[in-house]
Amino acid sequence: MIRIFTLDEFDPALLKQLTKSLYTAFGVGAEHSGPVTAPHGQQEPYDANKLLEAMPKVSALADDKVLFLTSRKLAPRKLASGEAPTFGLARYSAQRAVVTSVGIKNLADNIKLLARYAMQEIGHTYGLHHCLDPRCAMYPQWTPSYVTGDSTFCTFCRDTVDAKIRTTKS
Repeated sequence: MIRIFTLDEFDPALLKQLTKSLYTAFGVGAEHSGPVTAPHGQQEPYDANKLLEAMPKVSALADDKVLFLTSRKLAPRKLASGEAPTFGLARYSAQRAVVTSVGIKNLADNIKLLARYAMQEIGHTYGLHHCLDPRCAMYPQWTPSYVTGDSTFCTFCRDTVDAKIRTTKS
């Protein structure tokens, strides 16, 4: 199950579309599990690592994936080559991820981009790495062509995530 918790107010119809996209992509249940409050002391732009560490415990089974959705800016990641924009963050083979809707103009008309960001971060929680196929949701987000892609996986990433899901405990 993919459980979406919102840190900010989102249109229920948009959340329904997002859960449908995630269900289609992963073949497991997806639901909006309710709002949560950002931990005390977090200020915009959020440091995504610190935010994930400080988020409160939420109701989820051990093999559920938890996606925190925010409309607030995430701080850019500092890399050796400079800074990279952050649209989301997840730890590989872990349970939690965070995604922001910042930078998506007219969110209602661009739900597939938000779904693509969410798919990539949840894909990372299943242990997927970035993909070289620009049509795949696992393609690096900071590339200029990322925003034009569909919210789908390439065959390799789809097969890999299917295998990971089939081997979960429950």
